[in-house]
Amino acid sequence: MSENTGGKRLAPEENKNNKNWLPIVATVLAVVICAYIALCAYAHRDIFWTNTSVGGVDISGLTTAQAAEKLNDQLPQNWQGRTMFLTGPKGERFPIETDGLVEPADVNADLYRAAFGGHSRGANFLGLGVWYLAHSIAGERVELAPYLNYTAQGQQRVETLLAQLQKELNADGKETVCRYGKEELVLVKGRTDIKVQLDHTRNSITDALARGQDNVGVSFASMAPAELDFNAIYDEVFTTASAAYLDRETGEIVPSVTGKSFDIGKAKAALEAAGEEEIVQVKLELTIPDPTTEELEALLFRDVLGEAVTRVTGTADRHMNVGVAANFLNGHIIYPGEEFSFNQVCSPYAVENGYGKATAYVNGLSKDTVAGGICQASSTLYWATLRANLETLERSAHRYEPSYIRGGLDATVYGDYGDEGGLDFRFKNTNEHPIKLEAYVDKKNNLHVLIHGTDTTGVHGEPYSTNRVITQAYKTIYEARDTIPQGTTKKDPERTGYNGVTLETYQKLLDAEGKVVEEKLLYKTKYYVRNEVVFFNPADIWSLNIDPVTGEKLETQVPSTAAPTEEDPEEAGNIPTIPPVDPTQPGGDPAPVESYGPGLLPQPTPVPYDPEEPMLPPGL
Repeated sequence: MSENTGGKRLAPEENKNNKNWLPIVATVLAVVICAYIALCAYAHRDIFWTNTSVGGVDISGLTTAQAAEKLNDQLPQNWQGRTMFLTGPKGERFPIETDGLVEPADVNADLYRAAFGGHSRGANFLGLGVWYLAHSIAGERVELAPYLNYTAQGQQRVETLLAQLQKELNADGKETVCRYGKEELVLVKGRTDIKVQLDHTRNSITDALARGQDNVGVSFASMAPAELDFNAIYDEVFTTASAAYLDRETGEIVPSVTGKSFDIGKAKAALEAAGEEEIVQVKLELTIPDPTTEELEALLFRDVLGEAVTRVTGTADRHMNVGVAANFLNGHIIYPGEEFSFNQVCSPYAVENGYGKATAYVNGLSKDTVAGGICQASSTLYWATLRANLETLERSAHRYEPSYIRGGLDATVYGDYGDEGGLDFRFKNTNEHPIKLEAYVDKKNNLHVLIHGTDTTGVHGEPYSTNRVITQAYKTIYEARDTIPQGTTKKDPERTGYNGVTLETYQKLLDAEGKVVEEKLLYKTKYYVRNEVVFFNPADIWSLNIDPVTGEKLETQVPSTAAPTEEDPEEAGNIPTIPPVDPTQPGGDPAPVESYGPGLLPQPTPVPYDPEEPMLPPGL
């Protein structure tokens, strides 16, 4: 039986020629690769490539050691006998001799290859072949700059030169300065800080030598002065104007303050337009206060508005008391519209406050009392206030007419400040400006009281008293005392004689030219009588011709028969007794003085004197 092959497809026979070239290509490629690797290995040898020069010295085909030896031998010839110049920022030239300045650095083939585009063997081994082929095919010489190091001597020379350069350039910078004046700001524009960049300049010198150049531009770094903070300056300068004034607590002038400010925009523009180190003055906008310190100093207490002087007499303690009161008054300041109280300033009237005992009125008698005599200070001050034309708020006359001041111009005080029933002297500063008291006792025992202030009107007072009338003359009354030696008399120091007097006190106001602008009655004053008392021995009643009833001396002599004798013992025991003075009868101590007039407080209605009730102030 035969095999049927019809309809069966068979694969075509493979082309044996296509398989023949593959081994050839693989072989060629392997050869090329091996050749390139060999080329890279060749290029990677420690041998400099062909056509390579360093600083004009050909090192082609030399190993690193060979190249280093050749370079060290031949390169120094390039800068022997040469002078290099360093050029400053403004064209200044500073010479430096190059002999012995530098020496070649260690020769490294990889560094030089990198210098003309190659790569170090550690970076890309296979790439070296491409670079070597390109270098070889081009056939161009590669001139490389040598790597140089300073010699020890050269390093010192370069450092010295650069320091000299910095100094001669005077390029140290300065910041802009602002100084404060009374009427202006003084701005001194800063200077740009120019510093030699030492490292960069050192490298530039070696690079120039390596390239055969004779000029080196010095590298500088500059820094302009910092901009001023004008807002901060304005905050420091700005001041609100305030007027000078007199401090009420210290009595000292608080100085005025001139207002200050300036235009920030104008100040900035002026500084920007100025050159370095140029001085710029910026005028301050000043606001002058009213008044200034100088004006207030010239204004305050410049004038004597009123002055009074009285003579101080009496004991040493009385002198002391007047002086103590004067010290309390001295320097005291009364502000406009303010009230002054003598008792407030000078009391308490006590030994602890410096006062001693001196004669004063107590219950109508003159007795040694602490602070006796202070009424002379209050009265002298009152007289000065009338001359200064100040407003009197409270004033009381003495019971008896004083001797140290004109009648009607006295002002008695009694009791410490705030004591019920006390008497005070008070006045008010009606001027526009403060007034200051000056009080002292001079070497001649004169008490001076001056009122310093500011005279704005020219009007001053001239007080005076007139129409003085003695309403009742005092009498001398004799009182018997067993303690008085027979044949002698002694005045009672507590009851000296005062006449009863009435008078009128006027205030005359005159202007600066001395013309009378006003004259008015202030008040009428009534001073009471006080009889003088003399002590005597009762046995002298007849020899002294004393009336045993009234105690006065009789004008006619009493008959001697009226006198008792030893021959009539019964009559001897009937010597009439001299009665004491009755204060409610003529010759006694009268009621307090009346003083009244426009602008004064009402005075108490006179009442009979009560010796048990203290009604009269100390003073005299």
